[in-house]
Amino acid sequence: MSGRSVQNMQMQKQLTIGETSALCAVSVRMLRHWESMGLLHPTRDSNGYRLYSEDDIARIRRIRLYRDLGLTTDQIRAVLDGPATETLSLMREQRTRISEHITQLQLILQDINELSAYAHNTKEDENMDNPYANEAHDRWGDSPQWMEYAEYRTRTDDAQQQADLDAMQALELELAQAMRDGVKPGSEAANELALRHRESLTWYHVTPSMHVCLAKMYVNDSRFRAHYDSIEPGLATWLHDVIAAQVATEGVDAEHARWE
Repeated sequence: MSGRSVQNMQMQKQLTIGETSALCAVSVRMLRHWESMGLLHPTRDSNGYRLYSEDDIARIRRIRLYRDLGLTTDQIRAVLDGPATETLSLMREQRTRISEHITQLQLILQDINELSAYAHNTKEDENMDNPYANEAHDRWGDSPQWMEYAEYRTRTDDAQQQADLDAMQALELELAQAMRDGVKPGSEAANELALRHRESLTWYHVTPSMHVCLAKMYVNDSRFRAHYDSIEPGLATWLHDVIAAQVATEGVDAEHARWE
């Protein structure tokens, strides 16, 4: 039976909080929190257990969308219960904000790709007559990342650089296994993995803010996503969520993080 058929069967009756959590990929704790904030209004059965209707499920999906768009709880409540004109106004504001954010991410991606391309061409870059080396040096020569990378190249030999690469690849396999094991973003185990991932980026110092910017690239750039998802389907998104949750413990808002 197809997933759509199963879903349609589920939607023909009211769902328990556990069934709703599984269907909507929202934790039971979050459903209860949204209810306490006045965003959800499930009915109760004779024993006092929550029941969610088809309209409730649709509302949950709208809440998830608006939360992903960065709306506050008050804004989400206004959109859900307010007039259509208010919804349109907020959506226009969010579209403008997202467009600006995409532009910023594209600029960050361009810079990261250029520096990464330089790093992956180590043999050719040793010859300063190489046109790409000259171009990269002109662009990055005064940047902190370039200076840190140059120091890394100076203090490590080819064997150490290969060992660092091997360690990163081994960690990626460990990340994939953690995802398969059900490790949740924000958990102690996930936070430890996020810190180890940051430490594995040995070319230059990566701050928490820079780390979550990289995590966004893993999701938004098709090449990064293809790399991680080739290791384990869904790994790019999971790793992004793990990193975003960890940097939050260091006071970094993933939504507004900047490349430093």
